[in-house]
Amino acid sequence: MTNKKQFFDTLKAHRESKKIKISEIADFTKINSKYIEAIENGEFSALPVVYMRLFLRAYSNFIGADSKKALEEY
Repeated sequence: MTNKKQFFDTLKAHRESKKIKISEIADFTKINSKYIEAIENGEFSALPVVYMRLFLRAYSNFIGADSKKALEEY
């Protein structure tokens, strides 16, 4: 096992460094805040499978992260 940071931890840290609130993302993207929290915690089983990639892309784009990289690492 390595100490490599998981991509969802990196996304959360990126959001926090920009001082973006989860509620701001939820309001803009219309993604329920519980799903945003699930992404940040790596709890992908809590997300609707059909929308997972769409949610991850929208979240990444909103915080200014590389959505393509996030989707590849997912």
